[in-house]
Amino acid sequence: MRFANVDGTRSEAQPKLRGICRGCGEEVIAKCGKHVVWHWAHRSLANCDSWWEAETKWHRAWKNQFPSDWQETILHDTTKGEKHIADVKTAHGVVVEFQRSSIDPAEVKLREQFYQRMVWVIDGSKNELDQANFAMSISRVNEHAMAGLRWYGRSKLFARWHTTTPVFIDFGEEYGFWRVCRFDPETKKGVVMFVDRALFVEALTTGQSDFSSGGGPASK
Repeated sequence: MRFANVDGTRSEAQPKLRGICRGCGEEVIAKCGKHVVWHWAHRSLANCDSWWEAETKWHRAWKNQFPSDWQETILHDTTKGEKHIADVKTAHGVVVEFQRSSIDPAEVKLREQFYQRMVWVIDGSKNELDQANFAMSISRVNEHAMAGLRWYGRSKLFARWHTTTPVFIDFGEEYGFWRVCRFDPETKKGVVMFVDRALFVEALTTGQSDFSSGGGPASK
């Protein structure tokens, strides 16, 4: 995590600091090595957010596209006594979750039910084979920035994110940032749209769009 409370102040990790997790109230330690993103780490995650994912440079780079006070927002469901830490919640009420690791489809649904208005941004660049397969799987992009997709890879990348919530996959600078408009897990065919990263961030930041009108890959 990027922020913890140090002497009651929301603070970033610095060498030798100790803080308090804003989510669970447990002690956290600053991890500030040369080869890792500086972050706060729990001694144990047993009492904290089970949805939390270790932060990488990819996570941090995306989160830094948004104001720091929108990052790591703690949200509560008082009826269930449940709370979770959203990667980003905009001033317009949209949660943006940046996901690098694989998660179970049941958890995907739970997060969507909890956050309601949200979009997923998935790291498609962590696996070079996924990047190469994606490049081979799409047709030529048309004048509307759309392309057909026929997924040849064995990876479950697209099938895993077959949901009605908006899904964007970041394949890195070389392969681009794409919205998954439609995808059929049976035929492995779908439609994707090339999206400018800066315009994506601007739309969320200004409240121009929450991308819900088109739904996600499983929308009809």
